[in-house]
Amino acid sequence: MSRSPMKALRESRNRTQAKAVDELNALAGRLAAEGRVSKRPTFTVRQMSKWESESKPRPYPHPDARVVLEAYFQRSVEELGLRPGSLSESAEDSAVPVVTPVPLIEQSAAAVPLFAGGDQDPPPWLAQTTTGVASSTDWRIAEDEVELLREAADDMDAQDQQFGGNRLWRPTRAHLLWVHHMIDRGIYDDQLGQQLHSLAGKFTTSLGWFSYDAGLHTQARQYFSEALNAAMLTGDDVLSSRTLSNMCRQAVDLNKGREAIRFARLAQTHAEMWSAPTRVSALLAIREAQGHARLGDVFNCESAIKRAWKEWDRGTDDRDPDWTTFLNQAELVCLEGMCRLDLGQKARAQKLLAQSEKLQDVAHSRNRGMCLGRLATAAIGAGDIDHSVDASKKAIGLIQTAGMSSARTVQQLKIVHDGLAPHHRARGVGDLLEEIRAVVA
Repeated sequence: MSRSPMKALRESRNRTQAKAVDELNALAGRLAAEGRVSKRPTFTVRQMSKWESESKPRPYPHPDARVVLEAYFQRSVEELGLRPGSLSESAEDSAVPVVTPVPLIEQSAAAVPLFAGGDQDPPPWLAQTTTGVASSTDWRIAEDEVELLREAADDMDAQDQQFGGNRLWRPTRAHLLWVHHMIDRGIYDDQLGQQLHSLAGKFTTSLGWFSYDAGLHTQARQYFSEALNAAMLTGDDVLSSRTLSNMCRQAVDLNKGREAIRFARLAQTHAEMWSAPTRVSALLAIREAQGHARLGDVFNCESAIKRAWKEWDRGTDDRDPDWTTFLNQAELVCLEGMCRLDLGQKARAQKLLAQSEKLQDVAHSRNRGMCLGRLATAAIGAGDIDHSVDASKKAIGLIQTAGMSSARTVQQLKIVHDGLAPHHRARGVGDLLEEIRAVVA
């Protein structure tokens, strides 16, 4: 008798067989609609019982069912305890190297496999090593391997601040898979294991942020949820604070002001648990202010803005985490300007955003692009078409010549385009509208 890995995994997710079958059938429909399976398979409780049977051999699913099972459990069917039991299956199917992907993502949205073919195939260095490592019984993880991956995570965050996340989410996802592979297959002591789990959390929340910046909101929410779950399970209040801050910013963009406020306040609670430095407090306060601004709550927005500046004025600290380094004076002025814009204070917003644009440095060109887009919008609201045109051209220049790749900046230019359209006869507006259309096409 052998306990079924599929049953153990299902029960660890608090799913009954009936619930799992319902979710598998729903996922099968989505994958069929996307063309990822040739024919939509149907799942039943009876079928699930056979796959989870403690006796061997267990029935081996047909190819389309295997695709759905692997997408749902985020494990290969071999890891689920299902192996071909007859000579009708090819030798290639039975010799597939096992690569453990990221943990199961909440199934409320379509499952997003780590490598789905095309430009998402495993990079050569991963493809060359998985077969040998997966079968190794003595793969010892070295500290320098973890340090290299940690440096890679830091480099990606730095690139995001300068260029945006459009080109970063794919390689970050590959790195995350490798870290989970190290966790599941490698040999290491408790201290190194803690570092690996911390690194996985860092990659996961960064992946959520890069997906958000690339306009992939569903995927971003999945990765944020996964990072937050990991933080809660390991008691990592730093990761919780960072992830909730990211979730707050996304909620503002999705016009979910109340949700943003809840995320910001929960992040502040976690920040208190690790006695976070003032830069963290300033960031979370301005995030809360953005939520209030989206709701049009002037009083609470003003209060949160004052709190953010009070914390920021207290200066830097050696304990400031790297994910707060972007919050310089230029960025805090910009974020306040965005609050003013959401509150309908167009002239005041324009003044703040113009001030921020002058303070921005080349290391934060993505943030400068966002600021310019908001400045162009504020100027339209204030009736200052000339300044709107000027700010828009600068934002376009960052995209065309500075290598910036942020879907959020492009989306902001679409808003500017719609705002300037009624003024198409004004000087320079017609040509600008054509430039914007060429960029956002």
